Amino acid sequence: MAGSEIILGIDFGTSYSTAATVMNGKIYFAKDSRGESCVPSLVHFPKKGPPVVGFEAEKFRASDPQATVAGVKRLIGRGADSSERRLFDQISPVRVKPGGVGEAILQVPGGDRSASDVGALILQHLKAQAESRFQQKVTKAVLTIPVKAGPAAHAAMVRCGKMAGLEILQIVPEPCAGAISQGRSSTDGMPLLVFDFGGGTFDSTVMRYEEKRMKVLSTGGDEVLGGDNFDQAFAKMVAGVIYKATQKDVTKDAVLWDRVARTCETVKRALSRGEESRYQIPNAFLWAGQDYSVNVNVTRRDLAPHWAELVNRAVMCAAATLVAADVTDAELSRVLMIGGTSFIPQVQAAVKGQFKSSVVLEADPQTAVARGAALVAAYPEILAAQESSAA
Repeated sequence: MAGSEIILGIDFGTSYSTAATVMNGKIYFAKDSRGESCVPSLVHFPKKGPPVVGFEAEKFRASDPQATVAGVKRLIGRGADSSERRLFDQISPVRVKPGGVGEAILQVPGGDRSASDVGALILQHLKAQAESRFQQKVTKAVLTIPVKAGPAAHAAMVRCGKMAGLEILQIVPEPCAGAISQGRSSTDGMPLLVFDFGGGTFDSTVMRYEEKRMKVLSTGGDEVLGGDNFDQAFAKMVAGVIYKATQKDVTKDAVLWDRVARTCETVKRALSRGEESRYQIPNAFLWAGQDYSVNVNVTRRDLAPHWAELVNRAVMCAAATLVAADVTDAELSRVLMIGGTSFIPQVQAAVKGQFKSSVVLEADPQTAVARGAALVAAYPEILAAQESSAA
């Protein structure tokens, strides 16, 4: 695939990250060793040797969770006293302390690392995958960020790119990239609402194509609302079931609690495909002198009340974004749902119940942002100047 200069479009996600590029008018992904486009945003720090990133770091989440960083995007460019750090503490056994330049520092084997250091390792991994896939040097990229990310997070992401050996040409809001992934032009001129529900953040944006360029009319979002919150709410439900049966408080055991939450993520995905699934953790802990295994049948109906507040937060945020744009529901061309959490049927039902216009679930919501970023990298004129920024 070697040829003209490659500029990556990168979606650096809380749970998964994806890199793509446009070559000869087609989008190609920098796939990992499994042939997967979405790479786990994980970094494991062994006691000896270099850090392990992506899919290869996945196995260490169970065996060495306190040295395996997940969800670092929440901390990049943010201080140790931020709401994002407090949420990170709830979902990760990795310890965090204040940093000298205001950014949170992670305590891992081999020495403390800033959140930007860890983020750079993930970008470096994506860069290496792209170079292997496309058989040429990659030095430039377009990055995406949540719409609510402030100047500090913006600057930190550029810093991550530089540390990874990438010149960041543009920073693009994630919902803008997601909308662009649908195509480079639209003839209806009607606004659309992008409902972007990822693993760590929720973004909503009202946009309109004007003269074949995308213009943002209003933005909204919640930087501490994402799929991780659904996993935590699910895990608390499971913890209640375990406590009722055994009087064991699994939230007090960092390793076991991480295992409970990770299993919730797996079952959550299964429940997006079917009405019920088995939640199983074999030999979870010792109880009454014997190994206790968690084995529970879970249905969508069981989880609905535990997820209701999270779903409502996202829908109300999107509705407020529509009001801020001075656009009525009837004026929308469609509501475009992107991001992995959009797979949850309860979320889809709530969006369809709130908005009377056509609701469209992107065919591949997990890769939409990366595809859009790749299109911006290839055709920068598609996005009105005020909707992105040079790094």
